[in-house]
Amino acid sequence: MKILKSSSIVCLPVTVAALLVAAAPLAHASTIWNGPNIGFYHTQENNLQDQMTANVIITRGGSGGLYNSVTEAGATSGISPKGTAWAVGTLLQFTNGVISSNSFGACPLEAGHNPPSQVGTTFVVHLITNDIYLQLTLTNWGGGGGVGDKTFGYTRSTPAATAPTVTITNPPSGAVFAAPANVTIAASAAVSGGTVTNVQFFANATSLGSVTSAPFKLTSSGLTANSYALTAVATAGGISATSATVNVSVVNPLAVTLSGVNVSSSQFSFNYTANSGLSYVVQSSSNLVNWVSLATNIASGNPVPFSDPFNPTGAKYYRVGRLPNP
Repeated sequence: MKILKSSSIVCLPVTVAALLVAAAPLAHASTIWNGPNIGFYHTQENNLQDQMTANVIITRGGSGGLYNSVTEAGATSGISPKGTAWAVGTLLQFTNGVISSNSFGACPLEAGHNPPSQVGTTFVVHLITNDIYLQLTLTNWGGGGGVGDKTFGYTRSTPAATAPTVTITNPPSGAVFAAPANVTIAASAAVSGGTVTNVQFFANATSLGSVTSAPFKLTSSGLTANSYALTAVATAGGISATSATVNVSVVNPLAVTLSGVNVSSSQFSFNYTANSGLSYVVQSSSNLVNWVSLATNIASGNPVPFSDPFNPTGAKYYRVGRLPNP
């Protein structure tokens, strides 16, 4: 039960329909990874693996060829890495139509295909499940012929940098709090093909703090009476984006007092003081011990009127309390 913050007491004697629409499926567009290049270098000692997506992780094993460690325990010539298809050329040639879908086949970086001779060659690689195309240039291949450390290295393109999206999900715009207010601010943030690494929260352009991983939320304590413009700034891959502004208010709460008491043959009514936007509860009791809630509302003005059916028997007490901030 919420505890009343302040209250005042008065005593008087009282006795579908649904429409189904079929839509044609949208054509699926391939994703082109034309972002900045990264370098990758594997040795038997460091045993690094290149995680391109959740279902394609490239490495090299004892048989000498590349394979996908998500779906394979080792390389199989003409098949590995599973889930990929390869063509010699560049992404520009692919996007211009010089390289067609018929140009793609099995990865040539297998022991029987003399990969050392492919150093310096550029490929377009298709990650089949995710329908992603990227560019890869082989920079190193060691251990040819089964002799020496089975190293390999390449540079490859990455997802194009995109700005994250960020939205403040709490509090709602227009919310009112009683001072001093502890306000929990939450945001939803995401980025295509990456991870949001920081969300910083601001009130009137002053930083309230930041959160580095989901859920993105923090509580700002002791806010004094004022109007606050809340924003959140999300960062992913060095690119930032700012949310729409959410405006909230913190007010000095009025003392709750009752006035304008009126009794008619059928109705008992009164007014109580309130801050617009704050929440209040009206309760009644016949013995000042067992209180029953009659109405809970967010005040839309000051004063707030209240009425209750009148029965001229027995006794009935009323009290009004301001509820705590949500």
